Amino acid sequence: MDKLLTIVIPTYNMQAYLHRCLDSLIVPNEQMALLEVLVVNDGSKDKSSAIAHEYETKYPSTFRVIDKENGNYGSCINRGLKEATGKYIKVLDADDWYDTKNFEAFIGFLKETDVDLVVSDFSTVTDDGVVQKIHRYNIPDGKWKLTDCESVLDMWMHAVTYRTAIFKELQYHQTEGISYTDQEWIFAPMSKVKTLSGFPYVVYNYLVGRSGQTVDPLVFARNISQEIASWKAQQSFWGRTDVSGKGDAENYMWFRLKSRAVYIETNMILNYRNGYKKTELMDFDDYVLRINPILYKQMNDTIGRKGLNFKFIRFWRIGHNRPLTWFIYKVESVFKRRFFKI
Repeated sequence: MDKLLTIVIPTYNMQAYLHRCLDSLIVPNEQMALLEVLVVNDGSKDKSSAIAHEYETKYPSTFRVIDKENGNYGSCINRGLKEATGKYIKVLDADDWYDTKNFEAFIGFLKETDVDLVVSDFSTVTDDGVVQKIHRYNIPDGKWKLTDCESVLDMWMHAVTYRTAIFKELQYHQTEGISYTDQEWIFAPMSKVKTLSGFPYVVYNYLVGRSGQTVDPLVFARNISQEIASWKAQQSFWGRTDVSGKGDAENYMWFRLKSRAVYIETNMILNYRNGYKKTELMDFDDYVLRINPILYKQMNDTIGRKGLNFKFIRFWRIGHNRPLTWFIYKVESVFKRRFFKI
């Protein structure tokens, strides 16, 4: 039977979480027959591979383990894409899991639809099961263009399921050897999205608060060069893809490119004395100015996080070539403590 959905699970030292992840994919036989689950073991040093092989042995028509040398997240995605045979494809991180009941319904939904992108709701959940937030996209029933759905501007990779053929058409290659490349997954492929539909139920449960996650502020600070490298890959794609090739995705992609640059630069401005190098911040700012001056100018007019009506990047750009006075340190301290919880 042809596979309807390929699920790629990048896995590195996830023995504590992998059972929960894979158990969440066990649905009735009729749906299992439509699934292809590729557990891409990225050179794990724990029991991740052995755990994954248990499922391959029990469900050989659905689960397949790909053991490979360590190459980080993007290499797992690229290998999964190479092996994928499903009509649709979705990524599931090994420390996350699906809502099994809704996932079963989701498979039924995919059988009845024919679009380039399906957007589903997801939850952010703590390790003890507390749901922090449900992310809803509120896309009406039917088939839509990307420009019809403003809510997708705030897209997370947990929400997306693509038509697999997009990646072959695009000759997509995700940056290897670094983390944070999930941002590329929700950027370049969108240039080929012509139609989309929404599935209005939570499929994906995204674990937050785990020590060592790439979104941990301390980890982010140590690995900021990797975040920058991923952003540069997106900027490179934007620069070599003309407007006509971007189609309906042009506004979406510009928004994502700018918002991520703002996110990177704001975090470095607020924290460069606590893990970031000032030279790294200045190099990134200079790079954006050189490679995309229009975006650079728009970043100046972006207000601070949490809706704070303060143009923080512009403030830093005006003052960063002068000695930081006691007053500026005081302003920074107040902003961080009161508005940014840093």
